[in-house]
Amino acid sequence: MVDLTKQYIVQCIVTSANQLRLSSEKIEVVALLKEYLSKSEDLHKDIQRFKKITELSKFGIKAGEIINFIDSGKIDFLKISDKFKEHSLNLVKEISYLLDVVNPEKMKKILESVSEQTVQVDLTKREQKPAKEFSNIEEKLTEINLPRRSRADELKEALILEELDKEAGFNFESYEEKILKPIKSLDAFLEKVPKYNYTEYEMNSFIKVMKENGGISRKIGFEVISNMHDIFTRGLELINEKKIAPSNNVIESLRACLIVIVAVVRGKEVDITNYLNRAENFGRIISSNKRVI
Repeated sequence: MVDLTKQYIVQCIVTSANQLRLSSEKIEVVALLKEYLSKSEDLHKDIQRFKKITELSKFGIKAGEIINFIDSGKIDFLKISDKFKEHSLNLVKEISYLLDVVNPEKMKKILESVSEQTVQVDLTKREQKPAKEFSNIEEKLTEINLPRRSRADELKEALILEELDKEAGFNFESYEEKILKPIKSLDAFLEKVPKYNYTEYEMNSFIKVMKENGGISRKIGFEVISNMHDIFTRGLELINEKKIAPSNNVIESLRACLIVIVAVVRGKEVDITNYLNRAENFGRIISSNKRVI
């Protein structure tokens, strides 16, 4: 039988962690916590123990509130999606604090103190390549360019973006609605940019919207989302200022920003590492070039 409470709390943790900018070590801490709770034989007892441990106490209190909600038997399934988003958002601060005070080794010791079993997680870490100096932006983009998009990549992108076409099911409130609303139009806009088939008004409008949404995301504490907005905004500004040409590499790098934004906001369980790497590399390149041809 599926344990609804376990699945709910684990998904809340994953969704909350996705809002933060995580190093390999922090990703491993999240994985350890997720794995431990997934295998917990007495979730309520473990959460109670968490509350007594300094590093886990704040998380334990919030997690306890979520578990009490699930176990209350008063769930309105018509509104469960909104409630899940609320719970995930409320966990972000506690997850962030936990990740700041523990590393994987310390987390293992803490979890060992809670249970006799030691959780082992084999996590593939993102490899950080040393930056190289280039003479212009196109050489840099060529160096970091991903292989041509395969059919698998196209299907992955379709999965991430698919629900944006479903107007009836895309009725989010406040933050999520504001962040996701312009994405479809931006994706279509990127198709026109290489041909310069757009007006100055369109370009400035999109720059303004993405700058505003990036600022909102930063205030809330969603670093990954705010960074993607910043990179996308700066890319459009450089194109508009004729400092970079809207080459295929540039457009695909901008599109990678949109893919990451949607995947993180919607909590899509799809590997977006390549898109995140491409977007971040593009961001580093354009931030290090005051003027590029």
